[in-house]
Amino acid sequence: LQECYNHSFNGNQKVAIIAGSSGTGKTTLANRFAELVLAGGGLFLSGKFDQLQQAIPFSALSCAFNEYCNMLIGSVDSQNAVTIATTLRDALGQDAAHLI
Repeated sequence: LQECYNHSFNGNQKVAIIAGSSGTGKTTLANRFAELVLAGGGLFLSGKFDQLQQAIPFSALSCAFNEYCNMLIGSVDSQNAVTIATTLRDALGQDAAHLI
């Protein structure tokens, strides 16, 4: 996780996935890492796989994306929101439909 975070300072985008059996401390690890990222002024998003939603493709990624969208809605003006929406639509293309 730390290596991914350090890599991001060079303009690289990174995604880290924490996987393992239930009860092994994945959530605690993610929460502690989030504290580090947020203290450094970074952005931390998380999504959690839910067995009840296993039939929904990308449910954890969709959860993280929704969290990001909610953060954007609360922090940008309408012109920036249009710019962000356009940038996301251009970057994701047809794959954007999987995140809805």
